[in-house]
Amino acid sequence: MDKIVFPMKVLAVKLEFRRQLLERMPKGFCKIINGIQYVIITTDPDNPKYNARHSRKIMTSSKLGKKYSEKINDYLNLKSEYDSLLNIWKSTYSFSPPRVVFPIIQPYDPHCMNNDYFNKQLDKQGKYIPDNPTISEHGVLKSKNEQIGADILKRLGIPFKYETEIYLPAIGDTINPDYLVNFYEIDRCAYLELLGMNDRIDYSVRSATKITGFSKDKYRPGREVIYVHVYDKYNFDESYFTSQVLSAFNDLIPDSALIWESQSEAC
Repeated sequence: MDKIVFPMKVLAVKLEFRRQLLERMPKGFCKIINGIQYVIITTDPDNPKYNARHSRKIMTSSKLGKKYSEKINDYLNLKSEYDSLLNIWKSTYSFSPPRVVFPIIQPYDPHCMNNDYFNKQLDKQGKYIPDNPTISEHGVLKSKNEQIGADILKRLGIPFKYETEIYLPAIGDTINPDYLVNFYEIDRCAYLELLGMNDRIDYSVRSATKITGFSKDKYRPGREVIYVHVYDKYNFDESYFTSQVLSAFNDLIPDSALIWESQSEAC
């Protein structure tokens, strides 16, 4: 797959979400001194006596050292993500990224599909097992296309659950959408369906019924449910899949959530 190009609002949200998390985390680094592993605390928001001028050196083998080692590793990993995203921004735009107002409030969310909704759903609820399932790091999937989709979601850093369960009153049926994806930075999730095998009448009918059920029960395309059409099962269009997912993510971010420098000065 080609290099991932995040839409502007998605990139801005990812940056600001991480920046605000980093502000609340202990900062420091790990260092070996005379053959002994230490964690060096340079800043801890919960402990003002630790600062850049009065850092704290703690042996990682100690109880306190183990506690801080985990926190500092989390900080360093998140800082690496932030720096990578910031480099992408700087190489793409000639202006600074905006600030983002969290939490991001959705103007209309008929099913309260937020992070809490995502966390409560159970995955792998589908009962159908194909003759030749696909075994992957994501578990047992029904097809190679579903594996490719899962691989892309992982690369995008978008958590997902495979084949959760949902009852659609409009069609009186319980279905298992391919994925439930979580845009956790904006406290929003959405179902994601791969639509293919149009040459099979039975599959096409089921897909049409499913789409009708989603529509009648107020699951809006591109918002509560994302459809990705797979026209050729032998040639999965990874760029198209990626653009559909990221476009939905971008459209769920209201313009009002972004504050640009000129707006801040005006205030």
